[in-house]
Amino acid sequence: MQTVTKTSLLLIGALGLAGCDGPAEQFEFATTFDNFADLQSISDPDDLVNDDGSLVDDTKIAQSADFAGVASGVTSYTGAVSALEENDTTNPDDGRTLIGQLQLDVAFDTNTMVGHAGNFIFSTGDALTGTLTGNGGFVRDAVENPVDSAEFDPHFEGIPLIGALSGPNGEAYDATIGLTGYFLNDGSMVDSIAGEAVFDFGPAGPNFEEGAFAVTD
Repeated sequence: MQTVTKTSLLLIGALGLAGCDGPAEQFEFATTFDNFADLQSISDPDDLVNDDGSLVDDTKIAQSADFAGVASGVTSYTGAVSALEENDTTNPDDGRTLIGQLQLDVAFDTNTMVGHAGNFIFSTGDALTGTLTGNGGFVRDAVENPVDSAEFDPHFEGIPLIGALSGPNGEAYDATIGLTGYFLNDGSMVDSIAGEAVFDFGPAGPNFEEGAFAVTD
C-alpha cells in the first residue's frame, strides 16, 4: 500500500523555546560527519522512507497501543534529512542532493519533541554552516482514512525547524524545514520516526523537491 502524507507546511506559531537567564547553549551533535558519503551512510539505513517522504512500509505505522512500552523522559532519535535540488538549467550545480544530520528529542510524557538539523553537505561537497531548531507536539494515533485504507494521518505535521545557514561562498539563507511524519514500530517497540521534509531556503536560496527524513533510537 502507498502511504500518502499531508504536505502542507504549517508555519504558524512561535518556536516557544524556554528562556533562561544566560545565553542558550549551542546545540552539538554527539557525532558529526564531514563528507557527503558519510552522511549518506546514516541516511535511512533501515530503508524506512522513499526520497519523496512516503513510507516504504505503512504497516509499520505505530498506533496508540504501541507507545505503551516507551520510556519516560526524553528519547533521542538520530539520523538524517535530505532533499534533491529542483532542476534549473541556469544553475551549474543543478540536481545536487543536500543531506544534513537530524536529531529529534522526544518527550513521551508530554507528547512533544525538539528537533535539530545541521551539518548540511551537498553532493558536490559544499557544506553549509548553521543549525535549524524547532519544536512541536504529536498524537499517538495515526488515523486510517475510512475511504482509502492506504492513507493515514501523520502523528505530526509541519513541525518547523528554523535557522540561518551560510555557505562557503558567502551564501546566506533564512532556512526552514517542515517535518511531517510517523512513529514506526518494528514489531516490538516504537524505534524510529520517518516521513516528509519540506525545504524552504527563502527567495535567495535554492529550491528543492519534496524531501525525506528518517531517525532511529
